[in-house]
Amino acid sequence: MAKKPAIQSIRIQNLFSFGEESERIDLRPLNVLIGPNGSGKSNFVETIGLLKAIPKDFADAVVRSGGISDCLWRGTDETPVAQIEVVVNPRRTKSPIRYSLEFTKKARKLAIVDETVTTEGPAGPRGNVPTFLRYENGAPVLYSNGSKQSFPDDEQDPQQSVLSQRQDPTRYPEVTYLGRLLGSFRLYLDWEFGHASSVRELYRPEAKNDYLEEDISNLGIMLNRFDSDPHVGPELRRNLTAFYEDAVDIHTPIDSGKLDIHLEEKNQVSMLATRLSDGTLRWLFLLTILLHPAPPPLVCIEEPELGLHPDIMRPLADLMIEASERMQLIVTTHSDTLVDHLTEIPDSVVVCEKEEGATRLKRLDKQRLSSWLKRYRLGELWRTGEIGGTRW
Repeated sequence: MAKKPAIQSIRIQNLFSFGEESERIDLRPLNVLIGPNGSGKSNFVETIGLLKAIPKDFADAVVRSGGISDCLWRGTDETPVAQIEVVVNPRRTKSPIRYSLEFTKKARKLAIVDETVTTEGPAGPRGNVPTFLRYENGAPVLYSNGSKQSFPDDEQDPQQSVLSQRQDPTRYPEVTYLGRLLGSFRLYLDWEFGHASSVRELYRPEAKNDYLEEDISNLGIMLNRFDSDPHVGPELRRNLTAFYEDAVDIHTPIDSGKLDIHLEEKNQVSMLATRLSDGTLRWLFLLTILLHPAPPPLVCIEEPELGLHPDIMRPLADLMIEASERMQLIVTTHSDTLVDHLTEIPDSVVVCEKEEGATRLKRLDKQRLSSWLKRYRLGELWRTGEIGGTRW
């Protein structure tokens, strides 16, 4: 059975290319974002990155996104208040949680102006929704076991979320588990596989092997772990062979305290990582994400098709669909061939477009497309402009 998606729904307002009229969109286990360049796909993923940073260092994440002035929506003469609102499913909470963060620019600096954590579900006997965090008179207030607890002024950082300043599963379980969920997201955005890239270098075997790091710095360690796994190893080799028919196996030998990647071919030739093609390394990278038996709750991948032959789009689509049974996936793509292989599940596709300068998100409706899909593939409908997401 598929897990509940980490994020049930999200609304982004006055942030990046999302304007003040931006609407909430439901997210599914698999979400494939399509649309022309500049339509807001990367801005959506960058918002997920801000969510991930909230329980750690939100101010630093805003700086890395260009600073608060560049992050705020520019479609108004006023200084807008940005809002990210999500309904999420943290582990160990009885019900889904609704979380909202509002922030703006004050005196040229980031300032959080509101933050709420409530239960997303039926109201209590008096018609009230259980609340665990909210702002009152401009300051955060926590609710724990029926008691109200204010923040002392000397402990409050107006540039940081309460989620980063209060982490106690005994006193504040909902706030704590919400923070743990958001902080566990993984985003794979910028990958470099050229001959001078560090991914081709030797690895130290003591590096972490829980998940692939976002900078791919432990790719060899992850391959070493999965190659010896009795369940993942055969799938890894099968998918490697589907990509590269001369490949027999992947080896990760350790010599003098360093680990390397070797690809074994049918003729018993062993290819070192330094000699592997960019596409082969990219495919191994994708396999370590999509074959993970116990992955992070949410993973974002930008343009996984880059450097891959069109024939590999079918195996890639199959891997994404299967992986979405274990994790929530948000994928951006410009590949109509990849989208073609989602024809049976068109509602996994979200179309990004600009309307009056602001990003709009629209999930495809399988029932509305049923007559079209009897005659055409989904990628064809995209190319011809029937589902939107094209420049002309």
